[in-house]
Amino acid sequence: LANIVIITLLFTLPLLNSCSSQPETPPEKSSVSSQKKFYLGLIPEQDLFSQKERYTPLARYLSEKAGLDIEIKILSRYGNIIDNFISGQLDAAFFGSFTGALAISKLGVEPLARPLWQDNTSTYYGMVFVRKDSSIKSGQDMKGKRFAFVDKA
Repeated sequence: LANIVIITLLFTLPLLNSCSSQPETPPEKSSVSSQKKFYLGLIPEQDLFSQKERYTPLARYLSEKAGLDIEIKILSRYGNIIDNFISGQLDAAFFGSFTGALAISKLGVEPLARPLWQDNTSTYYGMVFVRKDSSIKSGQDMKGKRFAFVDKA
């Protein structure tokens, strides 16, 4: 019987304490760690560890400036960035040229920033490879041909 009383007291004392009429302490100022996470998506590169290391200082800086808990989310596939945006698993992202075009046309995404070179230009270069013995010598020659992309997006 004594054991039952002790066990009962162990379970009921915390409940009684929470029902006391002590004045409620005001909530502390919200800190970055107590807020909902803000997910920033990245298209995967070859070296994911190096990529995470490069973007972590940016996430820290943005967390401090915006007062948000920003977490870098490196996706497993190139095309997953669009799917993650549609499903609400990302709040922002760094898009590549192809996924950026898809995000603009499919989701109405508006680019907020773009990289600039030191000479204030912002360009993108892409390459198209064809077999050496191919008849394709210009962009016009590709009309009607099959084209392979890096990943299904």
